[in-house]
Amino acid sequence: MIKKRSHVAFFLVILLSTIIILAIIVFTNLGLQPAQVVVPGVTEGDVFTYDVMGLWSSNDPNVTVPEQFLQLNMTEWYRVTITEVSGVEVKISTTWRFKNGTELAGTGTVNVETGISYGGFWAIYAANLRANDRVRPNGLDRSTVNETITRGYGASGTRETNRLIITTQYYDVDDPTLSTTYTEFAYTYFDRQTGILVELRNLSVYNNPQMTLTVLWKIRDTNVWAVT
Repeated sequence: MIKKRSHVAFFLVILLSTIIILAIIVFTNLGLQPAQVVVPGVTEGDVFTYDVMGLWSSNDPNVTVPEQFLQLNMTEWYRVTITEVSGVEVKISTTWRFKNGTELAGTGTVNVETGISYGGFWAIYAANLRANDRVRPNGLDRSTVNETITRGYGASGTRETNRLIITTQYYDVDDPTLSTTYTEFAYTYFDRQTGILVELRNLSVYNNPQMTLTVLWKIRDTNVWAVT
């Protein structure tokens, strides 16, 4: 006796076939677009020293500069030492030296794959990134390298440098109009070979009160290459 196939069974067969086809398509596309593999470009013993300063401007005579911001200009130098590299995890020690001779020491970690960092210094990226590569392939940051350019951070006058430009608007959650409190413009330059920060210009433009705070970092010395 021939039994008729039920509608439910027929539907399940179609559904299973569709899932198999979709799986084939997905895995085929994954094969055509391999995941971005990243590795640190820094090694244990690398040392990077920076000049750090802050600039402030405002047309409002009643505005006062935040005390923490003023402390930036008391900096003699800021030093980052690579203490260990394990997989995509980079461990560092930091020294913040002030012009009065005092120092603040710290330790931290930076994951070049996710961007998760501890210890205050975050600006270590993967080695050999190119334009349109994600700076943190498996992190929440979806930013990509804008371009690879040549800039004079080396004794020979040039280093391959990646430029990252990010604009972020911040809002006052207590304001029912959700007006913009300030806009941050971050221009980050990092060495393509090592992935280490070489220059940062971070501008925070406030609406009320009106003022602009600019934080500047620039590499002054390293044992990895000769800095001009």
